Amino acid sequence: MTGFDRAGLHSLLVPVDLTPASDRVLGRVARLPLAERALVTLVHVVPSNLATREQRSAEHDARQLLEDEARHLAASVSVSLRIRSVVKVGSAARVIAELSRANAVDLIVLGRGGGRVLKDAFLGSTAERVMRSSKLPVLAVRLSPHAAYRRPAMAIDLDDSVARVLPWLVRVLASPRPQVEVIHAFESAFEHLVYPSVPSDEADDRRAELRQEASRTLERRLTAALAQAQLSASEVSWKVRVRQGSARTAVPKAVKQGNVDLLALGTQGASGLAQAFLGSVAGDLLRAVGCDVLVVPPRDGSA
Repeated sequence: MTGFDRAGLHSLLVPVDLTPASDRVLGRVARLPLAERALVTLVHVVPSNLATREQRSAEHDARQLLEDEARHLAASVSVSLRIRSVVKVGSAARVIAELSRANAVDLIVLGRGGGRVLKDAFLGSTAERVMRSSKLPVLAVRLSPHAAYRRPAMAIDLDDSVARVLPWLVRVLASPRPQVEVIHAFESAFEHLVYPSVPSDEADDRRAELRQEASRTLERRLTAALAQAQLSASEVSWKVRVRQGSARTAVPKAVKQGNVDLLALGTQGASGLAQAFLGSVAGDLLRAVGCDVLVVPPRDGSA
């Protein structure tokens, strides 16, 4: 994404499973900064293993229910939307991927695990398969929305991912945009130093130096990302929090302490999220945090 589109989101793909959880997803869509005449595609996929008669009945019911959802969504936003309802038969993940490619989608908005243990609810689900295969930003909704996001955070490493994650996080925040909490976790060689010949105060000093170095590096990268996206400092502000320890434990702790309602993550690898749920930090964080998560994969052709 080059430059920041201040008009808002132009094209959203919203998988709807027609369960009560769909209300959370559509409620969040209504609270996103949508462009005037934005296209919102609501899609429901009927399983292909139903008998022919049942399949036809399910398609008929789904079309009616999606039309109801479309009317409610149109009535709940202040801009004029183009809302399209699509009912397909087949594999949900495959249909969603095909539609996202065919419709120049900006963002996929879908639900994530609710009442069950999150790992059990999310692993192996349609949501996981969509996120693994998609090369688009995906907003996974878990919380019941009551307002626009007000306590956003971004978990980043000292790499180039901030240049793509920060603009996308800002893009889903409604104005006036709240301050972004930038979380970086690091483990140093001094983390569990037990050598008696190395004084503990020297190890403490070195840890403090490393924390300061990380903070300075993050500030530089954030400022560069702001300039690259053609955003001004008045449009987005942040507070950097460098936490010592593993990202798998430090980030969820920071999210809970800050009562974060949206966490933005970047993933690595040309295949997008192909490895994100097989033990990577991004996959572990997605399962661990209780808030909504915005996952931003690499741009095509980037690592």
